[in-house]
Amino acid sequence: MLRILTILLILLGSPSLAATAEVTAEHLSLQEALTRGLERNFNLLMEQLNIPIGEQDVITEDARFDPVTQARLSTSSQRTPNASALAGDDYARRRDHGAAASLSKEFHSGLDARLSLETARLSTNSTVEGLNPQYRSFLFLDLNQPLLRDFGTKVNTTDLRLADNRLRQARLDYLDQAQRLVEQIELAYFDLSRTLEILQLRIEARELARELLEANRERFEAGIVPVTEVQEAETAIAGRDEQVVFARQQAEAAAHRLRQLLAIGRGDPLAMIEPATDPLEAIDHDWPEADEALATALAARPDFKRQQLEVTDRNIRLEFFANQKLPRLDLEATFGINGLSGEERAVAFTDGNQGNPNRGDYWQSLDRMSRGDGYEWFTGVRLIYPLGNRAAEARHRRAGHEQRQAIYGLKDLENTMEAEIRNALTAVVRSFERVQVADRFQQLADTTLSQETERLREGLSDTFRILDFQDNVIEARVRKTNARIDYHQGLAGLYRAMGTNLERHGILHDPALKEMVHVQN
Repeated sequence: MLRILTILLILLGSPSLAATAEVTAEHLSLQEALTRGLERNFNLLMEQLNIPIGEQDVITEDARFDPVTQARLSTSSQRTPNASALAGDDYARRRDHGAAASLSKEFHSGLDARLSLETARLSTNSTVEGLNPQYRSFLFLDLNQPLLRDFGTKVNTTDLRLADNRLRQARLDYLDQAQRLVEQIELAYFDLSRTLEILQLRIEARELARELLEANRERFEAGIVPVTEVQEAETAIAGRDEQVVFARQQAEAAAHRLRQLLAIGRGDPLAMIEPATDPLEAIDHDWPEADEALATALAARPDFKRQQLEVTDRNIRLEFFANQKLPRLDLEATFGINGLSGEERAVAFTDGNQGNPNRGDYWQSLDRMSRGDGYEWFTGVRLIYPLGNRAAEARHRRAGHEQRQAIYGLKDLENTMEAEIRNALTAVVRSFERVQVADRFQQLADTTLSQETERLREGLSDTFRILDFQDNVIEARVRKTNARIDYHQGLAGLYRAMGTNLERHGILHDPALKEMVHVQN
């Protein structure tokens, strides 16, 4: 559980009330901030939901090839005035009861197959029907196989492959946003560390001015210095009070920014406390060279992998629309068997029953169907081709343009990555150099202030010079703080630009997502 421990307490108010600052000793570590941010940041949580959404899209597209069953029951009745001389009734009466069941499936090759079983019971008052009621059963196999347009596994699985790529892209988008969030938290954390340290320095500067004021008052009362020395120290305190207030404002703004990234809102127990940061790590010469960093980025950056998948998407679409330019030439075939049975009856133009071989009950019709007593078959080809074929040609040309756009986007991203890495390396290298220079400057300023303070005790210096040297010391420390923070922030930007900042902090938020970075295509 994330531990944000206590408050940096600094008394605000008039100079007389804001004389000291109390800082708690417990801190919020960078690792804790990163962990909480990855777990609770709302933008990242929204991005994460695109992964299960993409998974459902893949299932939806794959379900297109699932078998489909269908069943039907029907009944109908008909009575028609009769005009036949052979009819023994003024009306022709007919009643049908039917049932049908089918199983159909679309295959990756484009084959559409349907197996159906149909059965019917017909009763009529016709005097020429030898069976009444009569039972008919049919078993059909219908096949339709495209031979040109929509032929082949690649064409017919286009939407499935695109959905699978979108799922991969969603995972990479999530990983990319996680890396960028880690970078943002690092930058905000170091900004907070910068502002807190500068606030401490401003408070220290004010305390130095107060110590000088007390010493001047004692020397004034002893008649050693004029009142202007006291007034000058008081003026310095007022100016440094303003600097403390501004530094506190900067610290509070940095804390608010960090809270936003960590999703600390109203009602959260952590909302009412101010996070204090850990001490900065030591500065050392430990960063990769530009070529090494770029090679790592090309292999690890999730946004680069995502753009590669975008190129793959465009290639898939281009291949599909190239197929759609072909004529539609489909092979069609139907194979069926049927059987007939019923109750034998005499017909109007005979003296009696004629010994119909199809007599029997409903089950006899199924038995005769299974023996193939009746059969039918059909084969043929169907050709469809729009004259001019302009729509298909236009879609193919558009897909070609979109493919080139994706390639250009990949090249542009590669250039952007190189610029990000070189800029981050520049920030790291120059900040490292600034730290070394600022360290020397601070040592010189400390020595000068110490010497001038000793001269003041001997009556050889004045308040103006002491205050000036105090300012030099504080500004030297501020410069060093800024350089150190810029160094750490430069490293944060560098490792994010390389796509390895999660590994750098030992964070493997989702192993499946990290594996996606190295997936081909």
